[in-house]
Amino acid sequence: MNYLNATLFFILSSQLLIASDVAVTQKKFEDKFCKEFKTQDEEGTFCMSSEIKYPVVKSIDKTLQKNLEKAIKKHLGKLEKGESKKYVLDAIKEEFASTMGHEEHKFIEVLSVTPKTFTLEVSNYGYSGGAHSNSHTELINYDRTTGKELKIDEIFLKNYKKKLSKIIEKEYRRQEHVTAKANLEDKLYWFKNRFVLAENIGIGRDGLHLEYNPYEIKPYAGGTTSLTVRYELLKNVIRPNGFLSSFIKDSKLSLKSSKEYTFLDKLLTFNVKVKRVATDKIEINLMAKNSEFDVSKGGVSLSFPQLKAKSEIINKSSSGFSKLLVYPQNSSVYNFKSKKNRKSDYLLVEGEAKKWKSAGEKRIRLEVKIPKNSKVFDINLRATIIKNKKIVQTPFSGKKGQQGVANYLLKVAL
Repeated sequence: MNYLNATLFFILSSQLLIASDVAVTQKKFEDKFCKEFKTQDEEGTFCMSSEIKYPVVKSIDKTLQKNLEKAIKKHLGKLEKGESKKYVLDAIKEEFASTMGHEEHKFIEVLSVTPKTFTLEVSNYGYSGGAHSNSHTELINYDRTTGKELKIDEIFLKNYKKKLSKIIEKEYRRQEHVTAKANLEDKLYWFKNRFVLAENIGIGRDGLHLEYNPYEIKPYAGGTTSLTVRYELLKNVIRPNGFLSSFIKDSKLSLKSSKEYTFLDKLLTFNVKVKRVATDKIEINLMAKNSEFDVSKGGVSLSFPQLKAKSEIINKSSSGFSKLLVYPQNSSVYNFKSKKNRKSDYLLVEGEAKKWKSAGEKRIRLEVKIPKNSKVFDINLRATIIKNKKIVQTPFSGKKGQQGVANYLLKVAL
């Protein structure tokens, strides 16, 4: 018989900056072994392949680095060549070898490093025969200083579950574009029409991450359900001086400082970075990413309730949009509620795209004057997607703006 051995090797990928004081390099371990076999029903080559991807971390904070390394090692286990060979030989002996081959993969990633925590994402995927493969993802949170694994109860106020569940369900429905009364079983293929709070919850820099594994709330075909919820929505359940306190404090946007906001649903992900470049001027960098499908048309709108004139937009540029238009107060703009044009109440900037590929990113950069004596600067954000002549708005629900549809509301403290 012929033996087909794949050698064990490591691949070093490019370095990724997870936080200002942590750099991560991903490494890969592979072990594969194949051998010819013959049974009464089948003959051919049976292979077992094993792959592990894991992070190597470097930090100027040596306590953090030590705690990260310890947590990663715990989930990594031993990296030993020869396990695939043993598996194949046992499979042939026990007569469960198949030309389909078997495989197992483990992916360990540093999901986030925050001022008080860090979080690992550990995913396992495998196929060992049967109708389909299996996968499972786990989010594990740690105290950055002590390295101790955190329980979710340590993050939130006492008796938080009922309140948290209501907040998460409302946000989940908004992101999935279903109404508050829509049947989850009918609309989103849940097993039951009853919302269940995920047990798999991770701390991200952009919000609270929730992960539902296959079979947890939906059939296998429904796959993994992931949800990210902004901390701003969780203020009433987060411990004021706890692990997430830095995310719920309304700190002012001082000179040269910046803030970052993320809004998402099944259609689009928005990332907005706001920087105060002068005492009377802010810079806005918007990235919009199409999440779901190719569309024939798309438009992103930024409006400013405190601004009126074109001259209050000092500089503007865009990438990926065919047009970037500025409409001052009293311009004729389309109102989706009344289905006709009407005069605008305040300044509006719109990026128009004729085509928008799935996962395609488009950007807008603005330099905007800050009104005198303002303590808060308001930005309204929304988008319209057109596919197969059907108009879809994002966000799905929320406070309506001057165009008669919902907006994401950014309130930047100055």
